[in-house]
Amino acid sequence: MIVGGGMSGFGLCDRLVRAGTHQDYDITLIGEEPTPAYDRVNLSRYFKGSSTEDLLLAPRSWYASNEIKLRTGARVVRIDRYAKQVHESSGEVHSYDQLVIATGSHPFIPPIDGHDSDGVFVYRTIDDLRAIKAYCQSKNAERGAVIGGGLLGLEAAKMMLDLGISVSVIEMAPGLMPRQLDANAAKLLERKIAAMGVEVHLVRRTESIQRENDRLRLCFANADDMTVDVLIVAAGVRPNDQLAEEAGLKIGPRRGIEIDDSLQTSDPNIFAIGECASFNEHVFGLVAPCYRMSDVLASRFAGHDLRFAGADESAELKLMGIQVATLGKTIGESAGGSIISHEDSEGRRELLIERGRIVGASCVGPWTELPQIRQAITRQARLWPWQRSRFEKSGTPWNTGGALPVIHWPPDSIVCSCLSVTKETISDLVAKGHQTAESIANSCGASTACGSCRSLVCELAGTSGQQATVPWARTMLATSALASVVVLAWLFVGPIPAATSVQEPRYAFDSVMRSDLGRQISGFGLLGTTLVGLTFSLRKRLSRFTWGSYGFWRAMHGLLGTAVLLGMVAHTGLRLGSNLNFLLGTFFLSTIMVGGIAGVISSIESRLTGTLAMTSRIWRQRLTRVHLWITWPLPILISLHVLSFYWFRD
Repeated sequence: MIVGGGMSGFGLCDRLVRAGTHQDYDITLIGEEPTPAYDRVNLSRYFKGSSTEDLLLAPRSWYASNEIKLRTGARVVRIDRYAKQVHESSGEVHSYDQLVIATGSHPFIPPIDGHDSDGVFVYRTIDDLRAIKAYCQSKNAERGAVIGGGLLGLEAAKMMLDLGISVSVIEMAPGLMPRQLDANAAKLLERKIAAMGVEVHLVRRTESIQRENDRLRLCFANADDMTVDVLIVAAGVRPNDQLAEEAGLKIGPRRGIEIDDSLQTSDPNIFAIGECASFNEHVFGLVAPCYRMSDVLASRFAGHDLRFAGADESAELKLMGIQVATLGKTIGESAGGSIISHEDSEGRRELLIERGRIVGASCVGPWTELPQIRQAITRQARLWPWQRSRFEKSGTPWNTGGALPVIHWPPDSIVCSCLSVTKETISDLVAKGHQTAESIANSCGASTACGSCRSLVCELAGTSGQQATVPWARTMLATSALASVVVLAWLFVGPIPAATSVQEPRYAFDSVMRSDLGRQISGFGLLGTTLVGLTFSLRKRLSRFTWGSYGFWRAMHGLLGTAVLLGMVAHTGLRLGSNLNFLLGTFFLSTIMVGGIAGVISSIESRLTGTLAMTSRIWRQRLTRVHLWITWPLPILISLHVLSFYWFRD
């Protein structure tokens, strides 16, 4: 017996059906609303032409075809734990062996005088939206207000704008989305929303709501009154735990039905999932944790010993057309973390760092690398000092193109955070013939909640089984491999021995190359080739230089690096000598060796997948940094070498 016909209750049914476990149970789902479960995350689509049927997570026929008894518009008023029965307000009584409470939450209405006045609404259900729309049309509403500047409040404000109503957002805190954003990010969001014509009033405490001449007067304790035609209260939600409390179930210290890691309440035959449940004194208010609870409970009903260990409360959504995301830990959850940020004309990005590792992130405005940032938070990847500096300057911790495409993510990476769908699950579906995002969504649910992962699902559907083509990769591979082989041969075999007799075939060549003129020709040729090669490496660092592909210039850099090595063979025979010459030769060969290995990895990286791709990318970046570090001393050493040659040649 499942009490609660919302997203959590449906999520449990859906997972039982997918696992085939629903055939082992006689399942009844009782929902208080007149419609089956619908997409509450995208509720505002109702004002953009979507019908109730468009928002349904599954039609009534789905429940019938899977032999799930669906009762809508039915309100459970009592749980008899001893008789193991639930009683509806209609007098209908249902018996159960195991009961799941998924009653969700209800809007919190602050204790404001006049909150029940005509024209005051909450923003929670389809019926609420219908009532708001009908009222605004009947009153020809022109001005509205929303109490609450959080996620729900800003969604309600956007809905008013869609109805052609000017709107004000009233928030008690000193910034919008106070639970998710710090002061700087909240200020930027406020500016962007204000630019759309929305008035934002912060640190406002509403004392009363008065009905005057068919309008509403909002009276504030610390500001002048405001008159509006319609008011929406979106000040948060509270768990629907009254039914459980009246049945004698244990309630958490911050409300919510107390559960353990098996989702079990204080009654061994009763479970709770979703926004009505309290786990470790915490009530989860987003869809992803609710669906994770459904995953765990469905698995346990199937006989597996899966445990609930909490869930990611990241949020990625568009508020009034503005991308806003909070990933991993929020600032308030971190006792000793530090924040680094980047802000430009498009928006603001922030990373939360603990002990040198990325544990959280947030943004206001576009950030295409959010999926990769999510992976970094999941791995608690280390943020090196140069990555920190790069992020503060450019808004990304990686080099240009450094974010790993989704087709190269490890199999266990989460693609759809709302439903905890991994890349492996989607790839398996693609291999079975699901070639469209719609087909994948229907099979595993990915992208059907908030929709932010839609592009990733499309990428997996469209490129699965194809290798990305990188221009000039073969040239890069050949030159880098040749350079690496030559240096390895020198390490294990040794330098080319000098000719010791005039009768040796290479004596004439050696005598020319050892002469002052020969050394100058080969030396300056070597220097010129080195400088040109270094110039080619600047291609990706000069954003205005767009001629030729990056792959071409990278291959040319590798080709010239190999040419430098061959020039060094001609100049020295790879006999490094001693003192300054030995130091210079060592840096030269080390630079070429490290660069060659990095070149080999970068040229084959696009052909790798999964963990191997991730590992290769990490090591390619490390080797590239080492390659740059040991290149910097070369100009000084070369200058000293040239000076000493001319100083001592007489």
